[in-house]
Amino acid sequence: MFIGSFEHNIDEKSRITLPVKFRDQLSDGAYIIGGFDRNLIILPSAKFEALAKKVNALSIGDPEARDLQLRIFEHAGEVEFDKAGRFILPQSLRKVAHLENEVTVVGTGEKIEIWSPTLLAEKNARFDEPNSAAALASKYDLSF
Repeated sequence: MFIGSFEHNIDEKSRITLPVKFRDQLSDGAYIIGGFDRNLIILPSAKFEALAKKVNALSIGDPEARDLQLRIFEHAGEVEFDKAGRFILPQSLRKVAHLENEVTVVGTGEKIEIWSPTLLAEKNARFDEPNSAAALASKYDLSF
């Protein structure tokens, strides 16, 4: 499971480093895609392949299905780590997520998200109000 939040810089060659504890969980490979909230998503290979199978099964005659296929696959790529644990963030993906010099890498359970620190702060601002997280959680059965 991917958990936690980490700040990283994008180097001059457009590379970032994932935390070791995340890389260790990606030993079978990973893919990166444009997210749905001006972010990026890294999925372990098995999760990406399961998602790709579902997306590819959608009707080509449905315009919304085609839009989703485009969103998922247009900028997708395999994550390839160098010996220092870095990987290249292609310019097209940097543009999707509005990434400049810094990123916030967030573990969100079964996936990793990469955010512009500014955009993530804007998204998280909704939790500044008391009980806002509780109100969101109350919409789902999170009993344990």
